[in-house]
Amino acid sequence: MVRYDYGWKIFMTNTKIKSFILISLGFALLLSLRVSAQQKGNALRYKAGLGGKWYLEPVLPSDTAAGRVPFIIFDVAHGHFSGNTGCNSMRGGFKATDSSIVFDEQVISTKMMCVGYNEDAFLKNLIRCDGYKIQNGRLILTVEGGEISRWTRNLTKPKKIL
Repeated sequence: MVRYDYGWKIFMTNTKIKSFILISLGFALLLSLRVSAQQKGNALRYKAGLGGKWYLEPVLPSDTAAGRVPFIIFDVAHGHFSGNTGCNSMRGGFKATDSSIVFDEQVISTKMMCVGYNEDAFLKNLIRCDGYKIQNGRLILTVEGGEISRWTRNLTKPKKIL
């Protein structure tokens, strides 16, 4: 009988320890999930202004040489973008914070030929981009703080090249 009581005390002590450990692990898991959800929510809030469709504000006539204005659509929830280079359709991935943006180097695009349009330069500029800011309703993409392109929510018709 003494042995049984002693065994029961050890069993109860082990059960209490196991319960304490399981409860502690449960709280730790819930806390980490909450922190992760808050961080994801903060990232989405930062990028909320980035989401949606943006049209390039052409600077040079060659920016729209193919007769179309380039556009980009950011899906901030999934980290994907799609759009048009002004000649071909494109899509890929990106990561952004409140001021930085990094495009995946693997941008997928169709391969139509567009005479007079330097699509390679357009895509290389997009890939080397490392930051952005939104000012006065315009998206400004930057490399090392220097502006490389401006985008707007409103489509501006391209000027015809003579």
